[in-house]
Amino acid sequence: MHKYVINDIWMALKLSSRNFFGLIILIPVLSFLILMLLPEDAGQTLAEYLIYFSIAMVPVILIQSIFIYLANRRYVIDLETGMITFPRSDIENSILAIILIAPYWNLMRTITIHASEVENLYLDTKRWSETSQVSNGNTASGKPKTRSKTTKHVRYNINLAGTFGSANLDFLERQKRDEVRNAIQQCIKQHSNINIDRKIAEFN
Repeated sequence: MHKYVINDIWMALKLSSRNFFGLIILIPVLSFLILMLLPEDAGQTLAEYLIYFSIAMVPVILIQSIFIYLANRRYVIDLETGMITFPRSDIENSILAIILIAPYWNLMRTITIHASEVENLYLDTKRWSETSQVSNGNTASGKPKTRSKTTKHVRYNINLAGTFGSANLDFLERQKRDEVRNAIQQCIKQHSNINIDRKIAEFN
């Protein structure tokens, strides 16, 4: 039997690099804010500890970002066993999950389910725009001018729901999304003898 192994390198790189550079900036900023809030007589020792802590966190953040990359780079759909493996994308289902920021830690995990656990599959395309002000030269008097720049974004999604719960799978490209959709559809049809692909994707 055929096994689909579909790599989504760009989405994995996007998630892992965003995590790495975001934390690399966030941790020194938090350390600086802590120093600003402390009394002046707190001593230089604590300041040195915070600096060493920020430096020591760099390899930790790098390793964590590698785990995020590995968890999000691949979809495995096995037609023989009916097992489907994809990046975990749970939402918070309890106060504890909210406090622990569960969706963030789940970026480093995958989930494996059986095709029979999937009851519905929907496609979705999210489009949105962001407007920012950018430099546009100077006026005759030498004052800087700005103009509005609109950046368009698009995400292609697969929404799975069933006895296992639900999952939202994000893709940067429609082709990659449709490749995974087809593999999941074939696996479910093989093991459940039903066609759950609603194909309601491109209305927005």
